[in-house]
Amino acid sequence: MRSIGKPALFCIIVSVSSLIFLQQPLAASQRETTSGFFEQAPEDILRRMTLDEKLGQILIFGFEETALDEEMKEWINTSRLGNIKIFLRNITSKAQLTQITAEIKHLTEISDHGIPPFIATDMEGGMVNHIRYDGIQLAPSAGLIGASYNCMNCTYASRLIALTLRDSGVNMNFAPCVDVLTNTENRVIGTRSYGSDPYEVYFMARAFILEHEKYGITAVAKHFPGHGMTDFDTHTAALSVGTERAALDGVHFFPYRYLIKEGVLNTCMVSHVVYTALDPLYPASLSPVIINGILRKELGFEGLVITDDLEMEAAQGFSGDIVKSFILAFRSGTDLILISHTKEKQRKLLETLPFLFEKGILLESDLDRKVLRIIREKQRSLGRFYSTLPTDPENGHAIHETTETLYEASKEGIVEISSGMFGPFTGGTIMISQDLYHGVFLAPISRFRELAYEYFPGWEVFYIRYNPPNRENIRRMKQYADQLKKYDLVIIGMVNEKQAAWARFCAQERIPFIVLSMENPYVAMEFTKDALFVAACFSPYSPEPEALFECVFGDGACPGRFPYE
Repeated sequence: MRSIGKPALFCIIVSVSSLIFLQQPLAASQRETTSGFFEQAPEDILRRMTLDEKLGQILIFGFEETALDEEMKEWINTSRLGNIKIFLRNITSKAQLTQITAEIKHLTEISDHGIPPFIATDMEGGMVNHIRYDGIQLAPSAGLIGASYNCMNCTYASRLIALTLRDSGVNMNFAPCVDVLTNTENRVIGTRSYGSDPYEVYFMARAFILEHEKYGITAVAKHFPGHGMTDFDTHTAALSVGTERAALDGVHFFPYRYLIKEGVLNTCMVSHVVYTALDPLYPASLSPVIINGILRKELGFEGLVITDDLEMEAAQGFSGDIVKSFILAFRSGTDLILISHTKEKQRKLLETLPFLFEKGILLESDLDRKVLRIIREKQRSLGRFYSTLPTDPENGHAIHETTETLYEASKEGIVEISSGMFGPFTGGTIMISQDLYHGVFLAPISRFRELAYEYFPGWEVFYIRYNPPNRENIRRMKQYADQLKKYDLVIIGMVNEKQAAWARFCAQERIPFIVLSMENPYVAMEFTKDALFVAACFSPYSPEPEALFECVFGDGACPGRFPYE
């Protein structure tokens, strides 16, 4: 067992104080501001519910438009649907998002039981932010936080996300990723993971969850039992991994085991991966062996279990039908079942599910246990969420203050991957005189281009795009080939293989170049021998590119530690 370093120990001290805070009862004045739902015994609420109303509580639906249609409103108002998922496709502005969440809450308040909804989204920071609008401040990626080796930075990132969600009326976040990245070919998780060390992933996830709890945001740890060993995407493929049970126990279960042991984890999302060492027949989300057996009995988890989206190929492709997927997920031990996209499939479920219980295919006693868990969690977390909402200026000030703190913290996660042995490259900082060097930036995103002009106003910048079609990429390389050979230095912004082709060209033509990686650091590692300098942040979204430029071209260094194997 590795000893706990000072940053981790400091995180534990801060988190213990957070637990003490969370265990304090709500003040009487706060309780009085909530609806009667929070004052009732869960068993009394359940006793008065119809079968349709119970079923509504275990469902989370997404929708396609930027407003709720009349059918969706009717489902919410009649309690046939108890929870909603928000996606980027649903959002045009902060005001419009706030209007949607307020309408959802109002429709449940005027329903028979007044049970507030989980209004969920994915806000991990970095590459995965399902809420974006003009003026929003985004948190850095888990990869950058992990590279900083300081879980207080994770607390700041979680605080910014929680404040932003609270400001918009969103009360459940499908984050953090508690996946330990052990496969360098993994793209679906990648920089969404805090690292390859299960200890560090545990410490970071713990800090993230506890900070969300302060604001009444339900943090959903994902993707149990782990997605970091895979090399495929369960959105598009139903595949298995052969990771041995010992590795699952010692590495991938590790963060969950201790989060559960400490009582920090209240809600957990299960992956659609088939783990042959655990259950060779079913994906984890549909497996009683994994959910009821391992997660609940072995690890002792008593909180809510949520499926990943049942419309993903790894779930629906496995069962062949949305109703069959629901039956398997229900029997496996999950409490909340997510269907994110297709209205016809959602409608089919609502029409079919009562029949399954009336005919005894599924048991209402099992449904009651799930609904009780959901009601208890809603009373626990949403009571705090709705009773501690601040005024707009108060929340706006807190967001601004946290954003400022996070920018400085982000610089701690900038990593020097390799450094040349000559010229202006020293100590992780590049000191370039614009009078002596004639260079060019290859910019894959607009923010990189803006920063290049800001730091090197006399240099040229070619915009090579984030993900151009291959033919366009090749055409542009041919177009600029002769020009690139005339420069003293080419600085390549790299997010994926499309930009790697430019680096290979420079290496082949012996053109001096450096690489600034902004997403998948493993792509940049190909060039550690050819490039004069390689540095990395872990996503192309602010504040990471700004921190990368400041560390590399400013007067600082690159203090981060590479977080992955």
